[in-house]
Amino acid sequence: MKNEHEKFWSLIDDISVCMVTTNDNGTLRSRPMAPYVDSEHKTIRFITDRSSAKVEELHHDKDIALSFADADDYRFASVSGRGQVSTNRDVIKDLWGPQCDIWFEGDADTADVAVITVRPEQAEIWDSESGKVKTAFEIAKAYFTDEVPQLNGNSKIAM
Repeated sequence: MKNEHEKFWSLIDDISVCMVTTNDNGTLRSRPMAPYVDSEHKTIRFITDRSSAKVEELHHDKDIALSFADADDYRFASVSGRGQVSTNRDVIKDLWGPQCDIWFEGDADTADVAVITVRPEQAEIWDSESGKVKTAFEIAKAYFTDEVPQLNGNSKIAM
């Protein structure tokens, strides 16, 4: 049986897009990004334009929040942590893939990009361990009976 940390890393590894939230001078801003999940090193990374607003925002406030959602399987994760920005070409080369060729001009050696690295400090997961059929049944039952769905699978995790 997986412990809560293993469940967290396994859950987010399967989700290809997450919402990344930074502080823009007192206003929270979120945008979708492709995460590079490294459970071995306990990091989540993103490649972004070096001149993007999120890079500038992280220079002023390193707090960052990530939201992962797999609505089909009723699995979700929320992550709070600190974001670090780097232009280390070795890291960029390690992460570079076909999706980067779509979003950025140049290649891993020449693209004007940076890497945002997040080390989670706290996470919360919602993982319906009941499966799709039981989840659908519980939601339908709640709709018709005014009972709260019994889905279980919610954990708050100190990282």
